[in-house]
Amino acid sequence: MNSRSPATARLNPELLLQILDLPVSFHRCLVPITGSVTAALLLSQAICTAQEADPASNGWFTKSQEEWTGETGLSRCEQETARRVLREAGFMEEQRVGMPAKLWYRVCPERVWRALQDRAAAEAARGP
Repeated sequence: MNSRSPATARLNPELLLQILDLPVSFHRCLVPITGSVTAALLLSQAICTAQEADPASNGWFTKSQEEWTGETGLSRCEQETARRVLREAGFMEEQRVGMPAKLWYRVCPERVWRALQDRAAAEAARGP
């Protein structure tokens, strides 16, 4: 009796590499300050996008829900929750611009930096 299913028998290494595509990585240090893996993932991606943005944009960039999903794998609901967390913490700003309106984002690097410093100070105060 063959224990391999027909689907498993057709999965070869080349197909597996196509399925796996590129990994999604994020800055792990953002998890404690955001309180959420999804918010940390979205903020990491926003930081990367902001770094690539035109300097004349003053840090603002636009990205559709579909683009966020393609880059992070986050669903619409996960994105909305992560965006709310980031807005409330002051790590990211949003504004609707244009007609039809597009959602624009800007990372607040000073606030992120301050939160990381506060976290590091708290860790140091706790000691080993």
